[in-house]
Amino acid sequence: MISWDPLGAAEQVAVADEILSVLRHDLRNRFAIVRNASFYIRRKVAGEAAYTADPRIAEFFGIIDEEVIAASARLDESVDAAQLFTRRSVRVSAAECVRRAAACARTGASGARVELSAQDGDVEADPIELAVAVRCLIENAVESMPGNGVVTVQGTSIGARYLIHVTDMGALPDDVDGEAILRPFYTTKPGHFGLGLNIARRVARRYSGTLALEPRSRGTSAVIELPLAAPPEAGGAGPEPAP
Repeated sequence: MISWDPLGAAEQVAVADEILSVLRHDLRNRFAIVRNASFYIRRKVAGEAAYTADPRIAEFFGIIDEEVIAASARLDESVDAAQLFTRRSVRVSAAECVRRAAACARTGASGARVELSAQDGDVEADPIELAVAVRCLIENAVESMPGNGVVTVQGTSIGARYLIHVTDMGALPDDVDGEAILRPFYTTKPGHFGLGLNIARRVARRYSGTLALEPRSRGTSAVIELPLAAPPEAGGAGPEPAP
């Protein structure tokens, strides 16, 4: 059992990054609503006698607009979680990232077993961040199954892409929208944030990849698909070893 979690710090940053992204998006939408409402009211009352008689009304509308713009700008000036974790997009063995994720996955007392097979294939990504994404999928799969289930983790090179399949023995509920599951904070598990799939998708997109959920005859498969790195130049160095 691993007592020190080599992916723990990067995972915490990924969680913070996801939460900040959701909050920023929500606040920007709310600020836009306030500006639109203020503009509408100002246009409606601009011809009224009270508006022209009291210059403070126009001044206050201007203050509202300026303060909303300033508040929106502060969102971009706030501390970015990414500053706490230095990403290194390098040529890395995807198979090694998958193996690291499986070794560090927290299965707890579930009794779940992880079966792993990973073919060679290099991608351009941060090795720690990619391992965190795969671990999130493995742990999500473990939590989706009854005890003593099997999670199958496969890494395969197909054409110009590298596919990472994490398949569990559970099934998506019939009344659950597959896209809804990928929304931040969606969870059916008490005490969980519901961010594992979001983190995995954000990481995949950061490196020009995708994340999809595919129902199986027995279970559900989460698939990260990434472009394979271009072949190294003759005489060049091989993949940089993952830290």
